Amino acid sequence: MKKTYYKLLLLFTLALVSCEKLQSDDPSTFTLKEALEITPDYYFKVTASSFSSALFWTNDATYSTAGFGLLADQMTTHNSSFGWWDFAKEPRTPLNTSESYSGMNVMYVPYQYFYQANLDATKAIAGLDAGNPGVDDKGNNRTNEVYAVAHLVQGISQGYLGATYDRGIIVDKDLGIQTTQAYPNSYKELIENAVSHLDKAISYANQSPSIKLDDFYKSVVADKTLFIQYANSLAARLLAAMPRDKAEAQALGAPFWSRVLRYAQAGITTDFTTVPYAGTGSYYNYSTYYLSFLVNGAPYMPVDTKIPYFADKTGNYPDAYPTDNTVLGPVETDDARFNQYFKYYSTFGGYMQEILGRQHFSNYGRNRWGDANNAMYTARQVVFLSEEIRLLRAEAKFWMGDLTGAAAELNDPAASRIAKGGLRNVPATEAALRFVLHYEYVIGIDVAGGNLGPFAFQRRHNLLQPGTPTQFPITENQLKLTGATLYTFGGIQNAGQKGIWGETATAGNDWGWKGTKVYY
Repeated sequence: MKKTYYKLLLLFTLALVSCEKLQSDDPSTFTLKEALEITPDYYFKVTASSFSSALFWTNDATYSTAGFGLLADQMTTHNSSFGWWDFAKEPRTPLNTSESYSGMNVMYVPYQYFYQANLDATKAIAGLDAGNPGVDDKGNNRTNEVYAVAHLVQGISQGYLGATYDRGIIVDKDLGIQTTQAYPNSYKELIENAVSHLDKAISYANQSPSIKLDDFYKSVVADKTLFIQYANSLAARLLAAMPRDKAEAQALGAPFWSRVLRYAQAGITTDFTTVPYAGTGSYYNYSTYYLSFLVNGAPYMPVDTKIPYFADKTGNYPDAYPTDNTVLGPVETDDARFNQYFKYYSTFGGYMQEILGRQHFSNYGRNRWGDANNAMYTARQVVFLSEEIRLLRAEAKFWMGDLTGAAAELNDPAASRIAKGGLRNVPATEAALRFVLHYEYVIGIDVAGGNLGPFAFQRRHNLLQPGTPTQFPITENQLKLTGATLYTFGGIQNAGQKGIWGETATAGNDWGWKGTKVYY
């Protein structure tokens, strides 16, 4: 059988992680040994670079967060920047993975950077395995700490690749890979391998006397306890993001969801946020910039009508914007959080054009993470909300058949929906619990903490609109390297389409969040 040799992305160079130019008589023969003599903290720097990249791309607003947000109806637009409008179209159209397509980067860029971060972490781990110490710039030996962060990076990178794409390559040891198949690993294998790296990150953290995460990414502050909680939280989130439809979520069974529950029970207990940017250090994500700031008095990327529709208490707010000349007023709601998190605007945002469909219009924008003055530089950025852990615990119990336990999680006086929202208790029925879990992802989580939240929940509960892709395909520019056949997902004409692993790759005609609202 002819073998395919596939080298992932560009090799990481020391120049990317060092502020000083390396000196050598002949740079073409510059060896790793010489590099370590000049820059002994090489593996620390490589790990720091890979961590900052991996963490940033879990929450970048331009690409997958916007793409998944539009596909999940968390936001709306007629803006053609980055091909966003194509992701918002209704009825859904197939994803365009051609390298000549302007929106291809929404699907490609996260793939590129997650794989590069994974490769860099692999290099660091290989160097430590070879007996090189993980020293910092002051010469302190922090080998176990470097191991912990490098494995965390592999967990993040491989996990998000598995949660985002249908297939990939598990790269744990080498910078390149030789295989008889272009993309041999399924989304399930990628996620399971990611969780094994998160387990290793936890193990190395336990062996380390301390963790100082902001030494690896300035403004992302975590000690050893928070680091371990964060790794557990990621494991719960990524495992829960595995199923591509309700049937798969059910078929995974109680043993699988009990794993999600165990990781969630060991997860964060308070919100994990960055320190304020304040003009120095590293900026964590740009979600405030892209999702909140105003253009001509209206939000640049407004929220979809779904969000006020869910919050409405009257039953009169529509699930799509009226196509006549009606302008919707502010929603009436019992949720005290709604007007803190979202803001009504009398004008339409997102460069809306009537010719492209008034059903995409919206009068609401986000107010939770920024403001009209783009106060992104002093705002704290969300790494992981503790309320998401509560939802993961509740949902794990839901899938395990413990509806009473799920309701108890959601009705806890400390739960955001109770303590901040002032909402009534939810009964322990399947329909009410599924709706409230969805509601909390829509209102309480939204874009906070990255690109998976509402989208991953909706796909595992068959709540994406018909024809919506449940995952991204590998784009043409990468497929060309392997000779693999071009493929895609999505489009109402492909509703119910299956992927190569037998998973649902395009939401069926009987899917959708409309009509699922429960008044309990």
